[in-house]
Amino acid sequence: MEIYIYGTHAVLEALNAPQKVLARVFIDPSRKEKALEKALREKGVSVAPLDLGNLPGGIDRDAVHQGIFGVISSVQLVHEYKAFIEKLSITSDTALVLLGEVQDPHNVGAIIRSAAAFGAAAVLIPEHNQAQVTGAVIKVSAGMAFKIPLVSVGNVNTVARDLKTRGFWVYGLEGEASVEVSHERYDRPSVFILGNEGRGLREKTREVCDVLLKIPMHPRCESLNVSVSAAVTLHAWSEQHPGALQSS
Repeated sequence: MEIYIYGTHAVLEALNAPQKVLARVFIDPSRKEKALEKALREKGVSVAPLDLGNLPGGIDRDAVHQGIFGVISSVQLVHEYKAFIEKLSITSDTALVLLGEVQDPHNVGAIIRSAAAFGAAAVLIPEHNQAQVTGAVIKVSAGMAFKIPLVSVGNVNTVARDLKTRGFWVYGLEGEASVEVSHERYDRPSVFILGNEGRGLREKTREVCDVLLKIPMHPRCESLNVSVSAAVTLHAWSEQHPGALQSS
């Protein structure tokens, strides 16, 4: 499947990604992008004129595209779970983020950005009932979608159980939990499951978790956005794993 990305920053991040993901780029002829076009062609990426009256990929006309669109292949960007997990070097400094029916692409993009910022090893994205990787997700991630592995998984609970057999401790984010994110000892490989924006974690998913975590907050605030919760939780984890913030 093709994914359409847009904006100069997103295209440059894709061009400089460790793996070759960018197939071709459309550029508004009125833009003077000689240096960019040269860089694209040097890396074997085809360049074509952009028709502003017929934007590719069904992109909304209101999207802030800056007259530049790129086409990438989801096969090149999103890894298959079995191949990824078999190659992953698992240590106590390993953390994974597993999405559990997160519907808003902007939340998915923001979670990817936080996962990259705080040293997570990958973001696991279910194939069903879940916002998939799109141009909007990549744009919100500020290019981090190209710098942290994105992994396609099947059933959330099945994957969580498999990770347990590999030594992972499974954490679920739940507002009514008793354990605070800053009080937990993250001394084993960790996977953090983030639930749906409205319903939270499914009941069966809560049951598969080893620990349910909550973020302490002022009583006047009922809850946090799921992407903000992800950032707070991953920061708490990274405080105990400073090595995860170092370049490998």
